[in-house]
Amino acid sequence: MEAEQRLSEPPRPPVTYRSVLGSRNVPQLLLSASLSRLAHGMLIFVVVLYAIDEFNSAVIAGLGGFFLTFPGFFVSPVAGAVLDRFGALRAVAFDMVASAIFMIAFVTLAVSEALTPTLFCIMLGLLSVTRPMTDGGIRTLFPQFVPDEAFDRANALDLSSYSVIDVGAPLVAGILFAWGGANPTLAVVAGMYLLAAASLSLLRGAGSPQVRESAPGTLLRSAWEGIVYLVRHATLRGLAVSYSLFQVTGGMLIIIVPVAVTEWVTDGGEPGAYVGVIWAVVGLCGGLGALAAGRIVTSGSERRVMGLTLVLGAFAVFPFSALGSLVALLAGLAVFGLLEGMVNVSLLSLRQRRTPPDWLGRIMTVSISVNLVGYPIGTALGGALVTTAGPGTALAVAAAITLVSALCVRLLIPREA
Repeated sequence: MEAEQRLSEPPRPPVTYRSVLGSRNVPQLLLSASLSRLAHGMLIFVVVLYAIDEFNSAVIAGLGGFFLTFPGFFVSPVAGAVLDRFGALRAVAFDMVASAIFMIAFVTLAVSEALTPTLFCIMLGLLSVTRPMTDGGIRTLFPQFVPDEAFDRANALDLSSYSVIDVGAPLVAGILFAWGGANPTLAVVAGMYLLAAASLSLLRGAGSPQVRESAPGTLLRSAWEGIVYLVRHATLRGLAVSYSLFQVTGGMLIIIVPVAVTEWVTDGGEPGAYVGVIWAVVGLCGGLGALAAGRIVTSGSERRVMGLTLVLGAFAVFPFSALGSLVALLAGLAVFGLLEGMVNVSLLSLRQRRTPPDWLGRIMTVSISVNLVGYPIGTALGGALVTTAGPGTALAVAAAITLVSALCVRLLIPREA
């Protein structure tokens, strides 16, 4: 009888990108996320230009980049607890509004010529503190608006928009900076944060989460519980180890590629222009890879796809990218970018499917921060290796680390939840 009833049920329509974009609140959430990420991507670029132009100091520019990213790592567990306690939508809105206010204060200090190097770093640190709420909150909201079988395509749309912004943000910021200078560009960034916050009002029927009563100190306890949960959860622990290693490769490539381009340019061209083109191509390929993964990755296949693409990515880095020519380097890194997009979709979908909904906010923010730990390690390692051993050897080490990452996927992540 039950079999007959199941046979009589109409078949479920296939999940497509069009159907995901037609889901409740998905286009609005993508718009808000894109505006916020574009503002943040522009800010990272403008901060460096501002410090060099205003303070005439590469050291302060480096400190600016540090304070804009690193403090958020320490508060990410608390940010995750806030997401689960008060709701992702409220937390994301709070970050976007706070970022706009901080940016307005930043521009006011800059215009009045009261922005000292110390205030410069303090303001950027304040911006960093609330940022994990949006980074984790956006990824927490998507599962609320799409069914389980649509996670892969929703994540692909999210990541592909991120890849486009990685290419567009420096371009837009550079044009604005050259046309109007630092202060007008910073004002545009502040306005974009306000637009991102306002766009959240377009979400329909998202609902207001219930605020749970708690004793003083419970928020910190919840944050600590999120860390402990990740460490004890086999899948989440395996993802953290494998993806952190993969981020080491990404950090190494950031340093290796400019050095390789400088050594391999033979036509007298400007190395900086070649580096910009290479990373623009990698970013676009990453978006295409994410969209392709949205069609390929399904529930139960994430672990397999992630492991396979990591292995292929290792060979794209070495020997393909290390053949000693700019054409090979561009082609190898383009393939690497394509595969990276597929790795990211597999990671996000597997983490969403194997994390209970009431833990998702804490796990997202903690995981994002833990995953990024490998990046600064990679930049330091890449700088040391490329200086002492040359680009070829450094690329070989980066490929080896990627293979270790793939091995961790196979050994540390369980086949089943």
